[in-house]
Amino acid sequence: MTPELMEEAVVDLAILTGYLLILCVGCLIADYVFPHIPFIQRFLDSLPDWEDEDYDE
Repeated sequence: MTPELMEEAVVDLAILTGYLLILCVGCLIADYVFPHIPFIQRFLDSLPDWEDEDYDE
């Protein structure tokens, strides 16, 4: 492994970490903040219930 390859790998991992951090923050906002906003909560309540059953046919 050359030093250039390691340097590129570190930069790529830093970018990937940034993307995953943004995704994590977005998930936390969707889980904990959105339900406290009235019009979003009304929309979520109007959606049909999700059924997790597997149908074997």
